[in-house]
Amino acid sequence: MMELKYESFKQVLINIFVGVFIGLSVIVPGISGSTMAITMKVYDKGMYAFSHMFKEFKKCFLYALPVLIGIFFGFFSGVVAVKLLLEYFPFMTICFFLGLMIGTYPVIFKEIKGQRVNASRTVLSAVGFVLPIVFSVLSLVFSGDANTLTDLNFGHYIFFFVLGALISITQLMPGLSATVLMMVFGYYKALIGNLGREMFSDFKIFLVYVVMGCGFLVGVFTFSKAVEAILNKARVGFFFVIAGISLGSVVSVFMGKDCVDIYKGWEWPELFIELFLGVCLLLCAFALSFMFTKISDSHSTPSQTRL
Repeated sequence: MMELKYESFKQVLINIFVGVFIGLSVIVPGISGSTMAITMKVYDKGMYAFSHMFKEFKKCFLYALPVLIGIFFGFFSGVVAVKLLLEYFPFMTICFFLGLMIGTYPVIFKEIKGQRVNASRTVLSAVGFVLPIVFSVLSLVFSGDANTLTDLNFGHYIFFFVLGALISITQLMPGLSATVLMMVFGYYKALIGNLGREMFSDFKIFLVYVVMGCGFLVGVFTFSKAVEAILNKARVGFFFVIAGISLGSVVSVFMGKDCVDIYKGWEWPELFIELFLGVCLLLCAFALSFMFTKISDSHSTPSQTRL
């Protein structure tokens, strides 16, 4: 049994803040809501609240409510801005947000700092690193032209339900990004581009988001219990896998379909200019994110008691 009562209004604000990051992470490439939850020392309690929602509904729901409010605000506030940025500065936008994600890696590696690195843990990290790259390559091989939300059939809706469930996992596991996952499968630009009035113009497109939402909810309440069990029994091994996946995700984005489509449109001298500005933005975002995580860590309270 875990204590989920808020001691002060400050703790409520912290959870709203974490929720905003979770909401943004569904839209914005490179942001990991669960990594922010670890930074702010609320990850374990959040996992407990969502995994025990049906058993201890009132207590868990009241604790999760500020997070849910933050998710709603973060998601809808990020849609318009990200759509505009991706329309006019796609590569530079992706680089900037990936820099934000890389800057939070110390939070993940802190979980395995000082732990013995043996063969099994090395394999876990290697598998985690290769996994997103394999998905990215498969997306390039099998998807052909740029993915769209036209000519949808029943198989597509099954895929989007599974994708919604997988996105829920990215919100439970630190270092993972929902947008990176959508990029790996080559559907990020299509899904973001149709958010807003476009999604209501065609029922088939609207149904895509409904199906993904259902998959997301099923995934949250299904996988949160599994993640809680893994954290209880194999926390260190779990974070070795996450460390590998988080690094592999960066590589997979740059070789994923959305980025490859950008490369195809490059011409000299735009190629050099975009690459230069993209690298500069990535480094700046990394520095900002890294400093934020360090400041947050130095001012936060001691870690929660492990589940």
